[in-house]
Amino acid sequence: MGFFTRTAMDALMKTTHPEINRRQCWNLHPHRKPCTTCKDICPYGEEIFSRPNLVKDWDPCTDCGLCVSACRSGCIAPSPEQVQRDTAAADSDSDTIWIGCEKSARKNTVVRSCICALSWEALAYLALNKKIVLDLTPCGQCENDLCAEQLRKELTRLVDFFGQPMFEARFSLAYEEKEYPYHVQELTRREMLEQVSHGSKSGTKQLLRMLPGLRSDEDGGADFRLLLHQRTRQLKAAMPDNPLHYGCYLPSFTDKCFACGKCEKACRAGALKQEDLPDGQTRMVVTPWKCSECGVCVAACSNKGLDGMKLRQLTTLGPVSLHKCTKTLCKNCGKPIAPDSAEGLCSVCRIKARTQKRQEEARLRAEQLKAERAAKAAEDAAKAASAVESTAEATVKTAETAAAALPETIPAGQSASPANVTAPSLGKQVSE
Repeated sequence: MGFFTRTAMDALMKTTHPEINRRQCWNLHPHRKPCTTCKDICPYGEEIFSRPNLVKDWDPCTDCGLCVSACRSGCIAPSPEQVQRDTAAADSDSDTIWIGCEKSARKNTVVRSCICALSWEALAYLALNKKIVLDLTPCGQCENDLCAEQLRKELTRLVDFFGQPMFEARFSLAYEEKEYPYHVQELTRREMLEQVSHGSKSGTKQLLRMLPGLRSDEDGGADFRLLLHQRTRQLKAAMPDNPLHYGCYLPSFTDKCFACGKCEKACRAGALKQEDLPDGQTRMVVTPWKCSECGVCVAACSNKGLDGMKLRQLTTLGPVSLHKCTKTLCKNCGKPIAPDSAEGLCSVCRIKARTQKRQEEARLRAEQLKAERAAKAAEDAAKAASAVESTAEATVKTAETAAAALPETIPAGQSASPANVTAPSLGKQVSE
């Protein structure tokens, strides 16, 4: 592929800005203070970001990489061009890579808008291939406090990753112009043509990488960490007897972890997985090169099963087992529960059981109240019936008494009128 053809195809096909995976953004998790690091450190923050995880226009973006290095959760993936640009120096012939910003007076090997535009993963990858000299001459006059703070974070993270002795062996910090004099490498015409052809081949490889199906979605957004992992694995294979150790901040599990799965669901990068073992135990496996050390898994744990992010020394950045436990399952739904859980139920099933118990007690009280009301109604009906019977009996007795007061026989042809009642009979009635 010719030089002009490659340039034209790059202009048509390349992505000149990072990509944001909103599912992995720190702000999607409940926090007291939202993260605005990417928007604050970007020179065109107000023109590009409407919100920290939402972009309104990528046109002003210069693909400097500041937002990529500053993102705390790794949700901003670098463009393929940025990955190739930041890691291409590892394939150079020189033993030392000079890195500086645009304000530096030196002719550095790698020039960026700011040194902190290279993430610590990219610097670590370069340091595992070459010696690094960071030209910090203009940093003393720089007024951008955010970049200075980000650079301190990256250097501190590199010290944790390599350790102090290895960091001092691989990195050098140049604060004065006379320190570490740089010799410009003069190339012959043949070497210049070789460099141009090498760039053309690199461009062709880059175009092939951008074709659909050749790049998995899992590798997106973790290119620097993936390259770093591959390089550490190569070094371990080359030095099996005395492998190098690298410091990584990984979740620290405690004995209170019972494999509930909340941390695995909260990890949007897919770095944390649960694996069931044949012996009935469950282990927590973390892939360090995927982990962005954001700490979302620690914030998601509500059972005190995670005790922050702790620094661990690893020989590679591949999967590592951090914790083993035996699952205790809920009797109703089968979800993992704490071993000392009351009644052997999870919180949801326990609430359901309490609700059902209260509903059953309410139903029994309603039935009892209904039975009492029915008994009272029957008692009232019985009282009313007895009252009616007593009234009827009283009426019958009164009638009988009245009938008994009349003469026993009345002569034929006479009616029982008052005129036919004789005086003796009246007297007798009165005496009675």
